[in-house]
Amino acid sequence: MRYTILIIILLMLLGCQSGNKESARYEAFDKIIDNAKPLAMGDERDIYVFCDNDNWRILQPFIQSSLERELIVVYPETYFRLNLLNISEVDNYRQHRNLLFIGDLESNGRVSQYMRQSLAQDFISRVNSSGGDLFIARNHFSRDQLIMYLMGSNKLNLERIGAIQSDKIFELLVRRYAERQGYQTYQQKIIPAAFWKDYPFSLKIPDNYTLFSNDKTGRFLSFLYRARMAEREIPDKYINVYYEDMPENKVDHDWLIKKRQELGEKYFEGDVFDEEIIRKERTQLAGYDAYRIVGGWKNMKHLIGGGFQSYAFWHDGKAYIVDNIVYFPAGDKLPILVELYVISSTLELK
Repeated sequence: MRYTILIIILLMLLGCQSGNKESARYEAFDKIIDNAKPLAMGDERDIYVFCDNDNWRILQPFIQSSLERELIVVYPETYFRLNLLNISEVDNYRQHRNLLFIGDLESNGRVSQYMRQSLAQDFISRVNSSGGDLFIARNHFSRDQLIMYLMGSNKLNLERIGAIQSDKIFELLVRRYAERQGYQTYQQKIIPAAFWKDYPFSLKIPDNYTLFSNDKTGRFLSFLYRARMAEREIPDKYINVYYEDMPENKVDHDWLIKKRQELGEKYFEGDVFDEEIIRKERTQLAGYDAYRIVGGWKNMKHLIGGGFQSYAFWHDGKAYIVDNIVYFPAGDKLPILVELYVISSTLELK
């Protein structure tokens, strides 16, 4: 269930989006950036944490396990990386993307003092009344920023609120991460709406993806992003959709696994995955209850491998599989799978 938080957050995000159907771009993510502010600094997955040592000893088990949670794709990967800093460095990191301040109202620690001086009095009063709270500021010092202030009325309440809010902090960071991926992805045109007129669905796919496979008889459609010149430092990314008539809903994990193995053999020259290693879960895609599998794939013919995720759901007499593949020997696959999920979540059924 912990890993399905990402899916729920993205559904909330994408469900609220609206755009101009005639636009050459998909503009749903444009407003997350405040271009009037200075450039943001730091990697999107780095979280800079300011917390006094005594409070950190109490909060670290909750915060670190939540924010640095792992997902095994080809190998274990973490969503985020924590960097604990001294409050004396705060001015040097003011414009970084992800900042987390943790303190309490009774502590004489420098971080707690800084927070009491920085936060509005109404928030301080709310903490006094409730025992603890989480305050969020977006794009405050830079154009793409998320600042989080976790404060307790005392050390004991800070421990309590930290245990409660650690998953909330993760959700906020994942949502922001997905928004950033969407913003970067959709800075260019998308494949025109006219392309989808003969299909029972449509997607908002950037036009730097090319058509990889269009088997209308087999009801399989695939798009590929590949750099113009072969380059290990730039990933290959696939977005695939398969559908078939299914009068009664027979979609489950077993059906998805079997069908995905068939598609890998047929359309990707023998791609396979180990059914015992992949992660299986229930989730949602584009507003539909779905089955998800995620893990690593390999191709013994070409001696290559990578990561993939597949979603299957049933709707109105049809079964659908939306599938993402990444081939990226040089780097992590999880960030690319998040990006591909954001694109896949633009799926609309006619």
